[in-house]
Amino acid sequence: TLDWSKQALVTGNRNYNFFSARGITRWGFQTTVRLIMNDLRVQDSQCGYKLMTLSAAKVMYKDLHLKGWSHDVEVLFRAKLHDIPIQQISIDWKDKDGSKVVASGVARVSMQMLLDVLRLRWEYSVTGAWKPSE
Repeated sequence: TLDWSKQALVTGNRNYNFFSARGITRWGFQTTVRLIMNDLRVQDSQCGYKLMTLSAAKVMYKDLHLKGWSHDVEVLFRAKLHDIPIQQISIDWKDKDGSKVVASGVARVSMQMLLDVLRLRWEYSVTGAWKPSE
């Protein structure tokens, strides 16, 4: 259980059928994120369900560098850097027809997300150009 008087974050974990198209692409992206970013302490970085204290939000969302599909990875990385406690809950998520990812092209979006995560790791950990927010 989280102490809501301090910085805290709750994130969802969608219950996808692993053998569905979404389940397979989710597994692929999460595996890639784990290999590049190490453990971000969640199973589903791209789940839109996030609940946080205002003080945590101010740290995690201040001056984000990634604005696209991968911004959640940067948010979770910042939570890790600042030791913000994360609780993950299982949620029933219903996808709606007309996905923006599908409309944009899954291969193109996937490649952009991969490049974003590589850049995130490079800029925070190698060059230090992206400093953790205070």
